[in-house]
Order: sequence, then C-alpha cells, then structure tokens
Amino acid sequence: MSDKKRRKKVRGCYICGSTVHLARDCPSAICATCGKQGHIPPQCPDTPQRLDLGSFTDNKGCTNEKYFTYCELFSGIGGFRIALDALGGKCVFASEIDKFAKATYKDNFGDTPAGDICQIPTGKIPCHDLLVGGFPCQSWSFAGKRAGFNDPRGKLFEEIIRIASTIKPKAMLLENVRGLITHDNGNSLKKILTTINSIGYWVQWKLQDAVVILPQERKRIFIVCIRKDLRRIQYRFPTFPEIERPLACILETDTLNAKEKAKLQLSERQYQKILKQKYTQKFPKSRFADISLPAKTLMSSYGNIIVNSQFVPGLNGQELPRRFSFREAARLQGFPETFKLHPQRSYVQLGNAVPPPIICMIAAPLIGQLCTMQTDVPIECKGWEITKDLLLAAVPISGGKRESLKKSLEKVSLKATQMNKGVQTFVPNKNECE
Repeated sequence: MSDKKRRKKVRGCYICGSTVHLARDCPSAICATCGKQGHIPPQCPDTPQRLDLGSFTDNKGCTNEKYFTYCELFSGIGGFRIALDALGGKCVFASEIDKFAKATYKDNFGDTPAGDICQIPTGKIPCHDLLVGGFPCQSWSFAGKRAGFNDPRGKLFEEIIRIASTIKPKAMLLENVRGLITHDNGNSLKKILTTINSIGYWVQWKLQDAVVILPQERKRIFIVCIRKDLRRIQYRFPTFPEIERPLACILETDTLNAKEKAKLQLSERQYQKILKQKYTQKFPKSRFADISLPAKTLMSSYGNIIVNSQFVPGLNGQELPRRFSFREAARLQGFPETFKLHPQRSYVQLGNAVPPPIICMIAAPLIGQLCTMQTDVPIECKGWEITKDLLLAAVPISGGKRESLKKSLEKVSLKATQMNKGVQTFVPNKNECE
C-alpha cells in the first residue's frame, strides 16, 4: 500500500479552512436559517424540530359502543396493547423512544409508535378513555442507582400528568417496579399519588406478583386512577387464582437444536466465574434454576453473566448451564407464541415489558365500568376467560404443555369467575390516596 493511501484524511472546516474545528463549530459561519453568526442550520436553535408521530397522525379520538379507546405511553413492545386489544380496545396513540422497540411494535401491530413523548404537544394526542403506561423504572429500581426524581427518567412521570390534566381520560392504569414503594422512605410514591389526585383523580394501588398465573416471580406496583366526576365507577383490584406453574412448563427442552443450544450455553470459563461469585454461593437457585419452581424476575439486563441472570441447568448434569432462549423469555412474560421477537434485543425488550395476562386481569373490571361497549357478557365478567386465552397462547403446543395448562386452568375457572363476577365495589384502604 502506498504512503498516499496510508495517509489519514485530515478533517477540517470547509468555511474557514481550519483543521482545529468543523464547520458546525466555526465562529465565522453564517446560519442560512436565522442569519446569525457562529453556527450552521442543523445546529440552529430556530430550526423547527421534526415531530415524530409515527403512525398516529390523526388526532381524532372518539368513544364508540363497539370499543373503548386508549393511549399507551412508554409502550415498549406493546405488553399493554396485547391485553387491551384482547379486551376490545382500540389504540389511538402510542409513544416509545427506543428505535428497536418501535420496530418490534410495528412488526406485531402494524403501527409505529410516536417518538419522544417530551417533544409531542398535548394537542397532537387524541382524546381517549384510558391512559396506560409503565413509566421508566430505572430511577426507582433496586437494580439501579435509585436517583428518583433527580434522574431525568424519573421526571418522565410528569409527562403523564401533563397529558392527563389536559385530555382528562376517564381512567389511568400505570405500572412500575416495587422499589417505587420504598424509595425515599415512601415519599416518592406519596408524591406521585398526591400529584395524580391533585389533577382530579381518585387513586389506589396494589403490589401484584405475576407468579400467581405465570412461571416467573415478578412483583410490580399497579396504580389505578379514576376521574373524580365519574362516581358511578367503583373499582377493586381483582383476586387472582393461584396456579402453580414451574419453569419446566415453558422450556424448549426438546425443540432446541444443537446450534441454537450452543449459542445459549455458558462457556466453561463463564461457568467457573459464576460459581466463584459470592452471590451464587449464597443464593445458588437464583443463578441456576430449579425447573420445578418458577423462575426469578426476568430483567432487561438478562444475559449478563455477572448479575441479574438465572440459567437453565444442563441435562443430567452433563451439559453446561444455558441462558433462556428468546422464546422462553417471552413465555415467562406471557407473550403469545405468535409474537415476533427482535433478533438481537429481545432480552432487553422483554425484561422491560409488562406481562399481558396480568394487565388483562387488572384492566377488565375497570374497563367494564368505564365504557358502554355492547357485549353479550359484561367485560368485567369476562376478564378471567380472556386472561386464560392469553395464558394458553403463551405456551407451546408441542410436548403436551398447552394441554396440561388447559387442564390446570379448567380446575380454577369456575372459582376465578365467581371471584371476579359482577360489579367490583370500591373500598377505601391504606393504598388509597384521597
């Protein structure tokens, strides 16, 4: 190779010829947009920002007898949408900042979520019956720095308040990590509940563990908010049936081929490193799963061998442990077998998602009273039946696993329907903010 080809190209400013700075930083530059000196159009503060509304460019929302409307903030890959669509809802707006999550959302629902909610004027968001969202949890999570409202992500809750205080949806359903309850000695949660109350909503919350119906321990706080003028609406969190579902019921033990299994398996070096960790020695079942029990919480950092990952033990002790496959991770969260997963980022996306069957159970009695949908059976009485369908859809047909779950669900169907039948009465309790 000649010296000329080896020579590194020197970048510089095409305006003044300097090699110290680029054109965008040139003090001699004259902006063609505003006429001021010191910057060029892409950096001009007067340049109007492109508004990313995704597929939701029509801001005409409506209430219809055939469906209820909802707005999904911080949508991720659509965990809320799977549940609410199954309950007869229509999504009139969704917002998500992560481009990979937006791509997965579009692959599955055909709609592209709008971009950064902070950049979208309230007037561009359609009217809707229900506002839902799992606002970013990193600020409150035990796995993070817990900076709370001092973290920019913690302040994104204010976007919910901005939208709700103007559009005034009939109700809101919000989700976050359990760490929110204890953050700052409970003051952060108190501030959130008080703020929601101040814009005209009755509020109640509950800590719910997904393990009652899914093969995964996952405790999350759910906040239900009902507009104060709708006094006819009375809500109580539903009682969940308890189904003992082991990790084994969703594993691809017989269907993973050798090539796929090799990609998921730990190397000998990784395995030995994990064995030496103090956390592994203290909590071995949190690192190497007992498949006769539910899995630990699937987190967005899953796959990291240092922390927050639980591995499937090798067959007969002859193989090295392996990670969950993307499809197994989706089943842990209750996503249907037909859901299209991202080829690289599924652990992150699924770890950040809400489990659709849990949302379905919590939302059904609320929606049944919110809306005037004409159905043969009141929607609040159908919550468990629809949830049951979602649970079955998230289990493989092969190996008799779906049939086995179906039999287990039939045993609790009658009891669950009786528990959640009819109008839920609202009883003030310690989790209510007046």
